[in-house]
Amino acid sequence: MKKNRRKILILWILIIPAVLFGQKDNTKPYKVLTGHKHKVQGAFFSPNGNCIISYGWDNTVRIWDVNTFTEIKTLKGHTDQVWCATVSPDNKFVVSGSMDRSFIIWDMETGDKIRQVLISPYYVIEKGMIPEFDGKIQNSIYSVSFSPDGKKLAVASADKLVRIWDMENSVFTDSLDGQHFTNWMSAIYSPDGKYIISVSGSAVGTTGVKVIWETKTYKQVSRIVMSGNILFTENNELGIYTGNNSMNYYNLSNGEFIGNNTFPDFKGSLSLSPDKKLMVSCNEDSYIILRNVKTQKVIWTFKNETLEIHSAHFSPDGKYLIAGTPESNILVWKLSELI
Repeated sequence: MKKNRRKILILWILIIPAVLFGQKDNTKPYKVLTGHKHKVQGAFFSPNGNCIISYGWDNTVRIWDVNTFTEIKTLKGHTDQVWCATVSPDNKFVVSGSMDRSFIIWDMETGDKIRQVLISPYYVIEKGMIPEFDGKIQNSIYSVSFSPDGKKLAVASADKLVRIWDMENSVFTDSLDGQHFTNWMSAIYSPDGKYIISVSGSAVGTTGVKVIWETKTYKQVSRIVMSGNILFTENNELGIYTGNNSMNYYNLSNGEFIGNNTFPDFKGSLSLSPDKKLMVSCNEDSYIILRNVKTQKVIWTFKNETLEIHSAHFSPDGKYLIAGTPESNILVWKLSELI
């Protein structure tokens, strides 16, 4: 009898990790894309799903063909680490932002540099985000984001500003100062293009801030002092994750609180699948975690050899999941093999 109990106990110990952390037998990537010479900060799919765009600490942006998973272009022009990139809704332009204080607009088809824009000032003061780095830092560009019609580009930088670039006239038209507390900035347009949200992360003793701006005149609508990742609902509401399985929702037109609902618990960055049924999160640690949004259960996890996987993204058709690694690779999985 004791022998049988021991077998049951051993079996239960072996089962627990699978129950808690999801499948672990399908973690081998379908493809591993190599070419970067340093850490890959991020990788994502173009809107039409034909290409993967990656960027990283080797100062380059690279374009990969999804049909063959081979590199087709290397975009060189930055003199320091590339922190962000995006593709225009019509798939004609790639824009990258760097620690060199510039963003570059590239022709997606030819890979030619169309324009490089340098922002000023050169240095800004950072305090609290990472205490050991307090002091002067370069005015890095942390986020670039197109409006849904592709006519405007939001550029968020370490000086806590979001600058609006007119793509047709090649000029800055607005500068948004939401009185953010920290330097780690991003900005994103709402799906209908009527609003833009400027976002700053939390820091030691400091809370993150979300500021809603309307895009006709770029006037401030509301300022929400709250940390947490954001998303947009199908009803064009703003969601802010509060932690502890809870998402707060706000009216974009006035910033008023609507209510909250349960949401899968996660830390770090968040991406939703095209059908909104799955979510993937990374916490700049070695894990990528795939969850079912409805059941909130972990479906699959991946543990990398080293730390700092910043984000993972789904393909527009929902077939693939990709992530850039500090080992300078882009990992590609077939989603059907993970769920």
